[in-house]
Amino acid sequence: MIGAGRMGQAHARVLAGLWHCRVVWVVDPAEARASAVAAELGAQASSHLEEALQDASVDAVIITTPTPTHAQVVEAAARAGKAIFVEKPIAESLEAGKRVVQAIEKHGVPCQVGFQRRYDPAYQRARAMIEQGALGRLEGIRLVGRDPHPPSLEFLKTSGGLLVDMGIHDLDSARFLLGEVLEVAAIGGALAEPGLREYGLFDTAVATLRFENGAVGTLEVALRTAYGYDIRCEVLGEKGRIHIEYDRKPQLTLYDAQGGHFDRPRNFEQRFAEAYRAELEAFAQNLQAGQPLKPDAREAWYSLRLALAAQQALETGQVVQVAALGSLE
Repeated sequence: MIGAGRMGQAHARVLAGLWHCRVVWVVDPAEARASAVAAELGAQASSHLEEALQDASVDAVIITTPTPTHAQVVEAAARAGKAIFVEKPIAESLEAGKRVVQAIEKHGVPCQVGFQRRYDPAYQRARAMIEQGALGRLEGIRLVGRDPHPPSLEFLKTSGGLLVDMGIHDLDSARFLLGEVLEVAAIGGALAEPGLREYGLFDTAVATLRFENGAVGTLEVALRTAYGYDIRCEVLGEKGRIHIEYDRKPQLTLYDAQGGHFDRPRNFEQRFAEAYRAELEAFAQNLQAGQPLKPDAREAWYSLRLALAAQQALETGQVVQVAALGSLE
């Protein structure tokens, strides 16, 4: 495990319950944090990446370091011949992402990128139904992604922007369900945290998407939601629609003199607990079976391209042609 922050700790809790893999090292520049996570997993701790990569007993790495470090860490792991699981996005820029893809392919190592919604049962079922023609001709998609509260300013400064750090999950879902996006436009503001304007940052955005197949869509992203974590996806076609929403946790409502009350998911770990487990199980099992890993680095690069196009549209107010940002070919 490379990275022992919040995401690393979330993956550690999953890994602790997987019988077919064992954590050997936990690496983090904050040695105390690495030691704390390593102690829970019966692993060794280090603040030096190379120490773990040089260990011949390490077959694979799970990378949850900050986005600006992804390319460097993935390239180092590829040179060391390790299979790779890296959290999204694959890199902070398309050029860095190209270097990552080239390194992975040059060294012939398997790589999976952490778009966990592709492993959520509802999204998988939606994809299967769409492929089976349940909706007929696809006409549109509506995506909503709202976090309960903003992360720290220091994190936001290096995150790549709202539509890259957070919106990329929804944009990847759009590609997963409807295909490639032709063009994107966006507007936004700093509504929850007005001070973000000073740094050219947004905490609220709405994007419009035009797909290559003619479908259109919208994406709403925000960093503050008083009622909890809010993720929604609605796909429309000529024969009907598919709606994905996890509104209650659990499926129970209390009724009293003040009305009805129910709990909602408060964060991504609660909403996508099953998906996070499934993607790491798939990573381990497919490695052992010699099967392809999905989504791979190339697939993730195109989701990064879409997210960067959306972020560019948000910051410039211009409609952005996604393909104009380049390709891997």
